[in-house]
Amino acid sequence: MSSTNLTFRFIAILCVLTVLNMMFFGLTWHKKINYHPCVVDNVIEGVVRYIQNNGAHRLEHHMPESCARFDNAENMKETFNTALKNLLDICESRKIKINQASYKHSPLITLFTSWSPDSSKDPIHNNTLRNWASLQPEVKIVVFTNNTEDTNLAKSYGAHVMPILRHGGGGAPVLKWMFQSVMKQFNNCQLYGYVNSDILFTPSLVKSLKKVVLDKDMTKPLFLVGRRINVLNVSRNETDNYHLLEKVAKQRGELFGANAEDFFITNSAFPWSSIVDVVVGRLAYDNWLVGHVICKMKIDVIDLTNTVLAVHQTTKKGGNFEGFKNKDAHFNNALFKQLKIIPIFETGFTICSQELTYNTLCEDIEITKRETFWEKCKCPATVLF
Repeated sequence: MSSTNLTFRFIAILCVLTVLNMMFFGLTWHKKINYHPCVVDNVIEGVVRYIQNNGAHRLEHHMPESCARFDNAENMKETFNTALKNLLDICESRKIKINQASYKHSPLITLFTSWSPDSSKDPIHNNTLRNWASLQPEVKIVVFTNNTEDTNLAKSYGAHVMPILRHGGGGAPVLKWMFQSVMKQFNNCQLYGYVNSDILFTPSLVKSLKKVVLDKDMTKPLFLVGRRINVLNVSRNETDNYHLLEKVAKQRGELFGANAEDFFITNSAFPWSSIVDVVVGRLAYDNWLVGHVICKMKIDVIDLTNTVLAVHQTTKKGGNFEGFKNKDAHFNNALFKQLKIIPIFETGFTICSQELTYNTLCEDIEITKRETFWEKCKCPATVLF
């Protein structure tokens, strides 16, 4: 057979194989793009519709076709209905129990803050003070400042003002000294918390803290932290309305990193005297502090992120890394070096806390042990901090 015929036969066979491959590939591809697997989202949507219709139609009726097949539909429906009824009974029982044990003491917490004088941030500080004042009487407000204008601003919102007597790193207040000062001055509170001056809250803060106070032994040291949600250019209208604040947090907000901690809450039993003189507003103190509490002091830390909305008023000028821009940014690091402290900052991330709060299906709050930990949360065998 000539080479020409061989070439022709080879090309012909190749064409047939190509056509068959296209037919097969096209068929399988068509099947793939028309195949809709049953995923968790589909099941949840179907269950929600079933509950909304109060069981008027069969459970499988509300499922998409890919999720509608039940091997034993009647048993499945009965099992689900029983679980739902049990949940309703549990929720009703919990509601009665919570009402009977309701925490009614006011104020619940003294929130305090401080900021360096900067007129460009007056709108943010106004928002913060107005927001915190709306949480009274459960919340008492304290501002640490030596500035006359800031003093007048704080007092206009009913805040107490205390002078900064211990500071470092260019005038930044010493954290433990602030805690000790407010505990001495306002000893009628269960909790005390330092918060950065650009953080806004909703009543979820008060609700979560009441649960903590009711559940925990307040004669033992307690330490609470949480993550913030960054929202760009929060308006005054959004600040003054809890519903709007929650809405913009969902629509425009971004949960910031687990290494950024903007508030620390303790009870009066917490031994602040054993904490070194780190200052706020400078790098490294927050993760060192939480890691020190967990690894050195062996005190359980509770992460409030799931139940407390903490909105950071982010601006293009301020951003999220202001601490890096200060000329005294490394004051705390220099202090650690001087004291021969070798921090392992990762152990102090919020995701390393041993406990956390969560919203139950009954729309109340519970505290639970953290089930999984980031690999870097493990405390070193030899504690150097």
